[in-house]
Amino acid sequence: MKRYHVAVIGSGLGGSACALVLAKLGYDVLLLERGSHPRFAIGESATPVMSKKIRFLGKKYGIPEFDELSTYDKIKQAGNTILCGPKELFQYYIHEKGQTDYAPEGEAPEVIVQTPEVDAQYYRAQSDEYMVKLAQNYGVHYMDRTSVSHLEFASSGVTVSCERDGVNFDVEAEFIIDGTGFRSIIGEKYDLKIQGDELKTPLKSRSIFTHFKDVGDFEEQLLASPGFQDRSPAPRARATQHHCFEGGWLWIIPFENGATSVGLNLDMDRFPMNDKDAEEEFWEIVNEYPIIRQLLSGHENSMPFIKTGRLQFINREMVGDRWAMLPAAAYGLDAWFSTGLAMSFMAIHRLVDLLTQKVFPTGNFRRELLVDYEKSLMREYYHVSKMIHGIYKSFRHFDVFRHYCFLCFMGAESYMAKGGIEQGMDMSHLLLSAGDPGFIEKFNAIYDKVIQFSSEQAVPQSEIQALSDFIRFDMKEYNFRNFGDPGMHSMHPRVAMSC
Repeated sequence: MKRYHVAVIGSGLGGSACALVLAKLGYDVLLLERGSHPRFAIGESATPVMSKKIRFLGKKYGIPEFDELSTYDKIKQAGNTILCGPKELFQYYIHEKGQTDYAPEGEAPEVIVQTPEVDAQYYRAQSDEYMVKLAQNYGVHYMDRTSVSHLEFASSGVTVSCERDGVNFDVEAEFIIDGTGFRSIIGEKYDLKIQGDELKTPLKSRSIFTHFKDVGDFEEQLLASPGFQDRSPAPRARATQHHCFEGGWLWIIPFENGATSVGLNLDMDRFPMNDKDAEEEFWEIVNEYPIIRQLLSGHENSMPFIKTGRLQFINREMVGDRWAMLPAAAYGLDAWFSTGLAMSFMAIHRLVDLLTQKVFPTGNFRRELLVDYEKSLMREYYHVSKMIHGIYKSFRHFDVFRHYCFLCFMGAESYMAKGGIEQGMDMSHLLLSAGDPGFIEKFNAIYDKVIQFSSEQAVPQSEIQALSDFIRFDMKEYNFRNFGDPGMHSMHPRVAMSC
């Protein structure tokens, strides 16, 4: 029976990249995939944290292809043919029901933050296939169309029972990495998943998404608005667009082949789960917002509409004796902040460091050596989910939203500025500053205000001014872009970030 150091189950971008890194470090790695590539996957948008983390890992582990995949410009310079799009902006626009004027009184209800570099919007069918092939080039043994029927853990190793093309067989591994996603194979084996009403986090959201063809240009309509003064530092077509409204938001992510990823995320406090057809409900909501409707109507969708239940779930345990979960298997969050890819590569950094520095050198595969990895994922999960919950509740008042949104950017940029990109298993360097007690204290103060304002019809100007002052002065050590300064008009151009 073939024995591997590590078996990674699930060949999404995170699973394949983790397998690749371990193989590069000299471990014998098996990568198992129930399906095959290319295939559709959600989670297309990179962020500055993801771009800088994958580049750092490429340098740390001697994998130049990671650097070549780190940004849109790097992809093009390397001559890589994977389909992608440029992401140079985070763009947010708050819509009112029935609104047809793009820029009331010449000012659009808009926030724009330019990325330090031109990040990438990945067409995941191609980027995931590329990573699988790259992993094989680095020595990973890859088996697709292979289902895992059973995992038998013992003190001496793990027996993985598989089936491929009607043939049953077993392999052995010293350690299992679960990258199987929502239906985590280990989560199901040990009944670890917490979801639905059992999950006591305030964030409750669901999604309806698809791909459209040749979606219209939002900026073209904005520029045609009487009196509108454009202050954006780059074209909005080079953005991840967030079209927000009370109770939800819609993402628009364009690719270079004319395809556009479009997804509607809904606060389940306002839009409870129902039996409506996915496409029917999508258009029922979009039709309430004429500006969004104008962008999408008449454009053909290139895949069926997919409707989810509640997106949030978490596993009670994320590590155990001889196993660990990657984030996609460990929990589910929400597409806001585009944290999925960043969290995956941050987790790879932590897990690989623990495996190569503590677990394999000592031959001790007990849970105790991995528990900090679990703590880091859980702390990030509850922090980020609370932060996103506040975002949904802030949509009612644009001025509340924009200041709260600034705070969230500060969390990401402070993590980078304080050296988080270079850190592996370090509880003080977590995503969106979840490991910084000072930031957490200030975040909680603003979050409580946002929740208070979400139930009020109007927010006094004195309260808005207090928010602005808090962002500008109380948060000064985290504020790298003059966030909150009225002279910026909520338009924040590029600033350099280390790494």
